[in-house]
Amino acid sequence: MAASGHGWWEKGNCSSDRAKVFNCLYEWYTDNTWRQQACSETKTLKPGGGSVQRTAARRDCRDTQRTSWRNHVDVDVIDEIDTGEKPMNQAEVDCRVY
Repeated sequence: MAASGHGWWEKGNCSSDRAKVFNCLYEWYTDNTWRQQACSETKTLKPGGGSVQRTAARRDCRDTQRTSWRNHVDVDVIDEIDTGEKPMNQAEVDCRVY
């Protein structure tokens, strides 16, 4: 069993059709902190996602205790100025690493 997250982008009103994308997984610890557990490689992707146009971060579980996880995605559209936010999704998963 493993925790995993994916990263992709939607074109919106950008004129470029390529972006550098990566994502990282964070696990919630009992000391009330988020700790990075895995990051994908950075890929240059077309918009839209799907099984090919996305990145993936994965971390094997040590046990199946329910734990909060976050997946942060970073997108840098090539040749365009874009905002610095990192979209984040959070979920409770039966996967614990620490």
